[in-house]
Amino acid sequence: MTYETYRVEVTRDETRADAPVGVEITAYLDRVPETDMPTRGMLTRAAKGVWNTRLQFTGDFETLGEALAAIDAAVPAAARIRCYEYTVDDEFPREAAALVKQGGRWLPEAP
Repeated sequence: MTYETYRVEVTRDETRADAPVGVEITAYLDRVPETDMPTRGMLTRAAKGVWNTRLQFTGDFETLGEALAAIDAAVPAAARIRCYEYTVDDEFPREAAALVKQGGRWLPEAP
């Protein structure tokens, strides 16, 4: 049985008023995330003191499609998502191809 969780984190550099929002998805494959603070199935405002004050929204999702739909609803201006994979065999998350919005769809960024 395969276990998958897609953790979404939305951050913002609060030192600059014009700072863009950053979005990351980490796919936890056959491993459980170390922290269990995010809500499941929706993005919610991160509690103060969690990880880092730059963290704005966070949530865990069962599928990538659910995660992308939540990002579109919460951060419609997002144009790029940094992606990571974190398997049971990895010591740290591995960077994967970023996703970019093209024609209203999220697609892998061209190299």
